Amino acid sequence: MKLFCLRQIIGLVFLPWFLHAHTLQEMYNQAIPGLGYDRLIELERDSIYTGGLIISDESVGIRGQGALIDLQGSSISVNGESSIDIDGCIILNGYNGLYAQDDVTARISRCTFYQNDIGIHFMSEYGYIEVVNTILTNNFSYGFACDERSMRVLHYIDAYQNLLGDYMEWCPT
Repeated sequence: MKLFCLRQIIGLVFLPWFLHAHTLQEMYNQAIPGLGYDRLIELERDSIYTGGLIISDESVGIRGQGALIDLQGSSISVNGESSIDIDGCIILNGYNGLYAQDDVTARISRCTFYQNDIGIHFMSEYGYIEVVNTILTNNFSYGFACDERSMRVLHYIDAYQNLLGDYMEWCPT
């Protein structure tokens, strides 16, 4: 009985620590250059990060290590002459999990995009995207959507149960 009460007390003391979530914007603001990126964002394993992010004209690396990013209806949006490298993240509840346009270079590896409107939305006709070992599932529109002129390479993608389709290519009028 005493052991059970002790566990409850310990749980109540540490519960707020487990429930605290940082914003992705906070992590971006604190990030310093590293591994060739203008900003290297290193997330903690088994942690939750909230909100979206806008990246313009810089190179950013996000090392997720299994962290969960709850976009809360926003997106990770990349534009201008930028590059983004996202590895090991679970990205969910966004308008677009990742949205890229203009001259963007993107590399996505070992990520899961879940319950976004569109998992990955790549509308760059000048940029390049490579997606490797990634799961695109249960997104409300498409798993992966792109402009037909975009350069893209998709390796070992597991796309399923996306409401309007797993892949979509838009043709300009």
